[in-house]
Amino acid sequence: MERGTVTRARPSLNGERLRVVVEVRSDSGEVREVSLPDREVAAILPRSILLGGSCRAPVAMLGTLEPIVARMTEGRVVRMWQYADRWYCSFLPWKSVRFVPDDAGSPDAGPPEGCPAVDGPPPCVVQPG
Repeated sequence: MERGTVTRARPSLNGERLRVVVEVRSDSGEVREVSLPDREVAAILPRSILLGGSCRAPVAMLGTLEPIVARMTEGRVVRMWQYADRWYCSFLPWKSVRFVPDDAGSPDAGPPEGCPAVDGPPPCVVQPG
């Protein structure tokens, strides 16, 4: 899967349904317009808070959703893939993140070279004992 950074995001309508369109700049510099899948949209726009139990929303609500979508997506790194001639993206998952003691160094450093993140305790970290 290809990765990139969201440079622009906006809500739009596909018929009467909400769609979030995202522009992503890949590591190679190419900018691609992709869609955010429904599960990702639900994560950044909680329907129960914004609409309650209603299944109808006024078109004017897009103006409310636009700044929320922009703040929650722009600048984030995403994974991109193509399915049925359309491009999609998703946010990076938490499953590869390993928590380490506060005094273990910079959290941005990632795992040491040659020691990829795997399930279980943090890789290549000496546990106090």
